[in-house]
Amino acid sequence: MDARRIPQPQTYTAAELEHRAHDFLSEHVGKDLSVPVDVELILEKLPGVTLDIWPGLCARLGIEGMVARNPETGELFVYINDELADYRPNRYRFTVAEELAHIVIHRRQIDAVSTPEDFRELMAMQMGDQMERNAKRFAAAVLMPHSLVGRMAREIYPRLVERVGFANPEAVKKYLAGSLAQQFEVSVETMSYRLREWPVRIMERIDE
Repeated sequence: MDARRIPQPQTYTAAELEHRAHDFLSEHVGKDLSVPVDVELILEKLPGVTLDIWPGLCARLGIEGMVARNPETGELFVYINDELADYRPNRYRFTVAEELAHIVIHRRQIDAVSTPEDFRELMAMQMGDQMERNAKRFAAAVLMPHSLVGRMAREIYPRLVERVGFANPEAVKKYLAGSLAQQFEVSVETMSYRLREWPVRIMERIDE
């Protein structure tokens, strides 16, 4: 693949990615948005996009998910490694959300590659690191919309304080992350990170 023909990805701030994710959900889900966010359905409803499982994808290409473009028709195929679909549902959902992110915010780069090997090579480039960071942030904002996370955290927090008290903020944060992770169907680690980062920052408020 000739790297010179790949357009440079747009540089996004955290705020811009949050806004893009919010606008995307508003356009494609609207008032029907519920927890957990049905990211599979959202992706499959995009015109010209097909979601499928690829047995042995990780073993063959060293990646858990990818977007492949049919150069003749322009149709996009999102492939996810079969092990994630079968045994790691939370990781599967986040990987689907990452590939959705690439389609939404990196469409020009995706349109410039035509084979699975091209996609792997793109992700291995210097620009691929930036694309991956942006895709993960967009994916987190889609799976865990900050308004829903904040509202549900405020509902859960009083019950947790009653159980463990104000003197043990680490226990409160642990239980809060676990409870929300279960409801949003993401890993506890992923939810904990979301609760720490802007614009949610629930963990910071608990410490205060």
